[in-house]
Amino acid sequence: MTNFDVNLNHYSDAEKIFTKQVLDWFFQADEKSFLTVFLNPQEQKILLELAKQIGFSVRFGGGYQRAENKRALIGDHKENDFQISLLQLNYASHYVHLHHSTVLGSLLHHGISYDRIGDVIHENDNWQLLIDSSLADFVVENVKRAASKKITFEKIPFEKILNPQSDEKEKEIVISSQRIDLLISQIYNFSRAHAKDLIETGQVMVNWFEKDNTSYLAKLGDVVSTHGYGRIRLITTRGTTNRNKIRLKIGIVGKG
Repeated sequence: MTNFDVNLNHYSDAEKIFTKQVLDWFFQADEKSFLTVFLNPQEQKILLELAKQIGFSVRFGGGYQRAENKRALIGDHKENDFQISLLQLNYASHYVHLHHSTVLGSLLHHGISYDRIGDVIHENDNWQLLIDSSLADFVVENVKRAASKKITFEKIPFEKILNPQSDEKEKEIVISSQRIDLLISQIYNFSRAHAKDLIETGQVMVNWFEKDNTSYLAKLGDVVSTHGYGRIRLITTRGTTNRNKIRLKIGIVGKG
């Protein structure tokens, strides 16, 4: 197979860049099953859509059933190893408080890219990390701090994986429009001009892809991430007020 006839018309410009990567993976998988890096939910969706168009088999694995970030095995082959390791984070939990961003930052500081890292999960004060197995020993041997806090990692069997807690908190807001500039300015309590600046400088993502259109109308199900603040998930609408404002139920991770 040397030519893939796929329809890319409904993808955004940012998503089309990713589709080119996917098509390259398909060429490699035509000879031998291909294991991808970790993919976010939107990347998984795009990969699956393109694979269905051309008849490729795709399987996903993230280390546990409810994983958000997953690797994909592409191709009609019998390989089943997603090459994911589980690391336990050890630290002085009786007086140190960790956050998802702190744990993730400890890895990025050592030059590990986002797509080699799976989910960072926690249950109360216990934290674990899913990671590309080829990097597990490096993390264990070299990552000793998260910000100013002393930490260590150790490899553990998957039988010891936590039952992860969600950090998302639900709330209802009243808003005149679902434009992302208005949405993030209201939720994070800063000016609309600042919201537009964040969007136009690439610090806002919708469904894990950069969105520079300040007037984009967020849809139910969209995940809007703002660098340094957190992310918002649009859950459902609850009708309108007497002044025709929208009652919107959202989920928030981070500030807000």
